[in-house]
Amino acid sequence: MDLIVGNLQIPVEKDGIVEYVKAASQKLKILEKSIQFVKILSKSLDAGNKDQFFYVLSIVVTVPDSFAIKNYLPKYSNEIPPSRRTKDTSERPIIIGFGPAGMFAALELLEYGIKPLIFERGKRIEDRSVDIQRFIRERTLDPESNIQFGEGGAGSYSDGKLFARIKNSYYANKVLDTFIKFGAHEEIRYVSKPHLGTDLLCSIVRNIRHYILERGGEVHYGSKMTDILISRGKALGVVINGTTEYRSSIIYLALGHSARDTFEMLFNKGVVLEQKPISVGVRIEHPADLINLVRYGDAYKNYSAIGAATYSFTYTDRKKGRGVYVFCMCPGGEVINASSEYGMLVLNGMSYSHRSSLFSNSALIVTCHTDDYGSPHPLAGIEFQKDMERKAFGAGGGNWKVPAQNLVDFLSGRISGRLNDHSYKMGATAADLTNILPQFASNMLSVAFTAWKRDYPLFVSDQAILFGAETRTSSPIRIKRSENYESISVRNLYPIGEGSGYTGGITSSAVDAIKAVEVSLSAFGDIDK
Repeated sequence: MDLIVGNLQIPVEKDGIVEYVKAASQKLKILEKSIQFVKILSKSLDAGNKDQFFYVLSIVVTVPDSFAIKNYLPKYSNEIPPSRRTKDTSERPIIIGFGPAGMFAALELLEYGIKPLIFERGKRIEDRSVDIQRFIRERTLDPESNIQFGEGGAGSYSDGKLFARIKNSYYANKVLDTFIKFGAHEEIRYVSKPHLGTDLLCSIVRNIRHYILERGGEVHYGSKMTDILISRGKALGVVINGTTEYRSSIIYLALGHSARDTFEMLFNKGVVLEQKPISVGVRIEHPADLINLVRYGDAYKNYSAIGAATYSFTYTDRKKGRGVYVFCMCPGGEVINASSEYGMLVLNGMSYSHRSSLFSNSALIVTCHTDDYGSPHPLAGIEFQKDMERKAFGAGGGNWKVPAQNLVDFLSGRISGRLNDHSYKMGATAADLTNILPQFASNMLSVAFTAWKRDYPLFVSDQAILFGAETRTSSPIRIKRSENYESISVRNLYPIGEGSGYTGGITSSAVDAIKAVEVSLSAFGDIDK
């Protein structure tokens, strides 16, 4: 029989299956030879004792059926996935956007025997990568092929953060298993803070595309939805690139959080949108060795087996109803230009799978209220973002250099005389970041840094540098939908993923897509395969 044995502490120097079995045998009070290792369910690093780090694991082992189970030892049983029967629909659903939500919607439809039509405004991941490198090298932005737009979505050029826990839902586990099927490492299923890395993500995206095409799905690149066909409150199809109509009564909108022109078109067509609060701020970067020292201490700062260190800080002012928190932390990564429009500079962070860069960065962002947008208009949050992005572009000198300020100078209210070394490849210009951010954001960051300095003086030190601005943390718009994932104003229209305003991140967007497809197909009858 299979049992779950949890809370096993393994010194990081002894990590391995032999030690797992030994620890399990001691906990179960059974001979090691009577135990067979099956799998890891969860694994996290315990760095609480700076003299000895441990991995804390929950594993599955097989023991003899005669073993007397203690009350605290649960049996393990494999999940049985729900059956998928081919659906009786003569139409081919349309998917707008080929990021995480669009991809998983397509994969789910194929499980029902339905071959989707997918329209992506950007390019294939291979061509997109070429355009991004050209932008860095020649400073020539392609508004339809960049960090935000193209196959794989914005998540393809980030750290590729996921989540994995022993109590994941069936849907989250399905997402993780899908990534493993298409090239991710098995460990993303159980490590506490899994990530894929940009290099591996791009490979996975290609594999998913090939799988969809081989099973009859179609992917059209350079194909932007410029209009949506609506009659009597129902969506009947879409117009691509202002010329070609495609008809369908099932349309999934997997737009991503930066499709500003599409949001405006939807608003003008009567699709109900509403404001959604976001968070904005800066990117902060340190030498990776310093972050390793802060988090790991002297004993483990150079212990490569545990990887580059991560961190997570928060600060909350309950009276003001605002918080400051770390977002998208990229250990051993780099700061990247994530702009998608001329004259507007946007930042993000990125790591490759090995996280081996000399620097570590994260977004430090401040919670905003919709009142901060200055207008009740549903699209006001976009203008709020654009204002910071324009200021950042101008403060950088108008040639895609990033405005930057050493942290100690930010706190002292002066422009840096000489900027710290950093990872941003397009160059930096010394600037006063308080002229780019809303005043409340600058003030909250200063207060948070002062609070953190007491406990983490190396973090709030002269080795830190700030870059502006981080504005695309999530969508400032929500496309209002009902419990069945359908737009409340236009039938047959299913907003999913980050662009819907209901999710944030790769895993939640993929889960959202899977659930939306399930619900939207429930009206169609099953047929025998």
